[in-house]
Amino acid sequence: MPGKNADISSALWQIAALLEEQGTKFKPAAYRRAAKTVEDLEKDIGSFKTEKDLMTLPGIGEAIAGKIREFLETGHIRMLDELMASQGALPPDLLAIEDLGPARARELQRQLGITSVADLIKAAEGGKLRILPRFSETMEKKILENARRVKERSRRFPRAEVVDDVRMLLKTLRAVPGVVKAEAAGSFRRKKETVGDIDILAIAKNREKVSDAIAHLPIVRHVVAHGETKLSFDLLSGLRVDIRFVDRDQWGAALLYFTGDKEHNIALRKLAIKRGWKLNEYGLFEGERVIASKEEKDVYEALGFTFVSPERRRGDIFLL
Repeated sequence: MPGKNADISSALWQIAALLEEQGTKFKPAAYRRAAKTVEDLEKDIGSFKTEKDLMTLPGIGEAIAGKIREFLETGHIRMLDELMASQGALPPDLLAIEDLGPARARELQRQLGITSVADLIKAAEGGKLRILPRFSETMEKKILENARRVKERSRRFPRAEVVDDVRMLLKTLRAVPGVVKAEAAGSFRRKKETVGDIDILAIAKNREKVSDAIAHLPIVRHVVAHGETKLSFDLLSGLRVDIRFVDRDQWGAALLYFTGDKEHNIALRKLAIKRGWKLNEYGLFEGERVIASKEEKDVYEALGFTFVSPERRRGDIFLL
């Protein structure tokens, strides 16, 4: 990740955490989505010269685009400076640990002087967390496990190492009653040499059955979250897998969105905007009217292109 991207992503994560600590609703989630977008961006965010350009990125609206431009131009975000002046900064490393949250991170900082994942692991292994007000022995164990996974999640896995696991997951999914379709997306579908995680899309009538089938697989170590739209879990190898549930009519648009890299998706959205349309993971729209969404080729054809194979969906190939 380019340096400026890391700095801006960190600033957005910090804003999200401090707003959540205040009890602000809705805004923290928006800043987290924007932070993840910047974090995953493979090109220098400074190459987006205007706020309008930044707003082509997923999860970045006018207000956050303005703050990103402010950081690029001044090296600061006034809103973040004001939040930190009134509340104090939160240790950035701790914000990456699932189930910890800003309140507990602040407690660890104040009570034990913990400012890094390594500090937290050492304290948890010594049983020091369980005596704090917001913690218990069970919570200490859970956070220790999640802290150890932070390092794992920064690792990229050679594609050859994960192929068999992905095939097993897809075979299991497709055998679940009510599953209409299941397909791997992301860098795995683009056939990159390494992958950081796995995205799988599925059309399923009974999502509880999917969760049960996955939980019983011997390669699954830990189910992280199970919601209406996504099932997240870790494999024994440490690889994170997200199964995203989509509607049948949105299959093509969702598979397109979750397969292409960021630059490819941005290029597609720009093509849609030129025609006065909107493109997202739910479909290609003219106002409220759906132009295309059921199959990937329908979206490409509506934008004036033939189907682009998954492995070519890297960067703005439409300029070639």
